[in-house]
Amino acid sequence: MLGKPCPIPVIEAKKALQELGDEAGFVEVLVDNQVAVENIKKMAKGKHIPVEVTEISIEEFIILLKKPVSQVTESQETSEFVVIFGKQILGEGNPELGRMMMQSYIYSLTELPQAPTQLIFFHGGVFLTNQDSPVLEDLQKLANQGTQISTCGACLDFFDIKEQLAIGDITNMYTISLTLATAGKVISF
Repeated sequence: MLGKPCPIPVIEAKKALQELGDEAGFVEVLVDNQVAVENIKKMAKGKHIPVEVTEISIEEFIILLKKPVSQVTESQETSEFVVIFGKQILGEGNPELGRMMMQSYIYSLTELPQAPTQLIFFHGGVFLTNQDSPVLEDLQKLANQGTQISTCGACLDFFDIKEQLAIGDITNMYTISLTLATAGKVISF
């Protein structure tokens, strides 16, 4: 996938994994930038696929994805519990009450018997993952419980706060769309 912009390397890697079907196997991907490496690693992590990265040069990486025989195919992934946050407040009306309700909701997620598979932050919700966020401690608890925390990179760029991201990883709209399309349950705020 040399010379291919993101998300093409991720899409092609996913296709190669799908071609393996229920069989165990390896997929080797050659990319020329760190962004593609990180995005493929995130995809593999979300699918519980071990990954090894070898840096050949400053602009060449080999990514080895090791799909075990018991790996669930994408069409079987239906038990995920994903929450997406498009704003900093919960509900309409009084913003102060909305902020308190959002903090309470995120805290409540830490107390559930099963933590969400993933939290996705976009638009105004990206401020919940930055350094000044009042919910960072609870987001860290969720991350420690295995919840993947992802924030839209285009939104961080739009608000010029990418350097203030304090938790989780940066994602893109293709990955968000794929996550929502394959999740068993999606809750949106």
